[in-house]
Amino acid sequence: MSFARLTRILRSASFRLTLFYAVLFVASAGALFATVYWTATAAMQNDMAAVLRTEAYQLAEVHGRTGLAGLAQQITRRMNFRTRGPIFYLLQAPNRRVVVGNLPGMPPVEGVVDFVPQSDAPEADTEPSKLTGFGLTLPDGSFLLVAQDADRLTEMQHAIVRAFVWAGGLTLLLAIAGGALIGSSFLRRIDTITRTSRAIMEGDLSARIPVRGTHDEIDQLVSSLNAMLGRIQQLMDGLRQVSSDIAHDLRTPLGRLRQHLEDARERAKTTADYDAATEAAIEEADELLETFSALLRIAQVEAGAQKSGFAEVDLSELVRDIGEAYQPAAEDADRTLDYRIDEGVKFTGDRQLLAQMISNLVENALRHTPAGSTVSLGLSRKTGGFEIEVADNGPGIPEDEYGKVFDRFYRLDRSRSTAGSGLGLALVRAIAGLHGLTIRLEDRKPGLGVVVAG
Repeated sequence: MSFARLTRILRSASFRLTLFYAVLFVASAGALFATVYWTATAAMQNDMAAVLRTEAYQLAEVHGRTGLAGLAQQITRRMNFRTRGPIFYLLQAPNRRVVVGNLPGMPPVEGVVDFVPQSDAPEADTEPSKLTGFGLTLPDGSFLLVAQDADRLTEMQHAIVRAFVWAGGLTLLLAIAGGALIGSSFLRRIDTITRTSRAIMEGDLSARIPVRGTHDEIDQLVSSLNAMLGRIQQLMDGLRQVSSDIAHDLRTPLGRLRQHLEDARERAKTTADYDAATEAAIEEADELLETFSALLRIAQVEAGAQKSGFAEVDLSELVRDIGEAYQPAAEDADRTLDYRIDEGVKFTGDRQLLAQMISNLVENALRHTPAGSTVSLGLSRKTGGFEIEVADNGPGIPEDEYGKVFDRFYRLDRSRSTAGSGLGLALVRAIAGLHGLTIRLEDRKPGLGVVVAG
């Protein structure tokens, strides 16, 4: 592993987080160690004191029955056989003369005492052991001391300290190794994201970040980023398509406008000729302005700018008003418009945009069906929502065109002779998307049905 990569791992957030938790764990273990150390020491001290106390009072009972001589014999017996482990004894007469025992004489003490035996013999190479004893003054004034080696307590304390040092050191070592491993894995995933980002910046909008399938936080972030990248690619493709469509579809009306103006300049002789050329140019300009207005409206709707004005809309009333408004126009065009509406259907949205969506669907059906056709407009309540349906019994459209008719400027070949810019259904899709509605096309055999579900 190179020094630069090791430095990156040590500086990574995952390594620092792992190390932080390791230090926190060691600190917690230290608090636990202090508690165990104190508790174990106190328990062992109490246990030793209880053993010595019991031994001392048992010998005091012997003294009460047999006197000082009998007690001396009992202590001698216990020192010889050591049935109770390495216990030290001292029995002093009232005049502080040592009667029996394996400890040097000392001033009488009462209760538990820690001491180092003081011997008159020359000092040995080894330091005398520390003892814990229990002293008791007997009724005749003699002094009894029972003691045990306190080194066992010290050894236990040292064992606890060693265990903590080894466990803490091993924990830190494993934490550093684990942090390096996790940091290395984390950096590999970050490097993958970085490479994908650079590929996208270089123009490859189809590049995506691989998902491991672990469903962890990084996978969730990657999934969100991929979804965002997909949306960006879709918008960029749409932008390129719109630019191409504008250049292609607006070329014809601009060409006609230029032709009308050239004709007026070269051929018009009278005021009437100029008026006719001017009128034709104005009509072409109005058509262009309507197209650009529709494009701008679609862009505003797709940007979600209208959401701030959402309010509760009575869809039943809105659909009925549209049906009543378009019935005379349908009759004038030698078509029939029927409508059926369920009452009391409410929806939260922009009333003006919803009205435009439904009107566009009705106008589209009336415009692209032959004379004598019937167009139906319906609003029905469904479980958990509603459906708005605009259907006709005209020629319909091929099924392979279903996914294209909502694109900007897209028009069927047979519709290019009719008025329109090919933006009506694109606006319908934008408004439906803004309101969270879904659109589906159905083949009615004959005719076409457009269903907007919410």
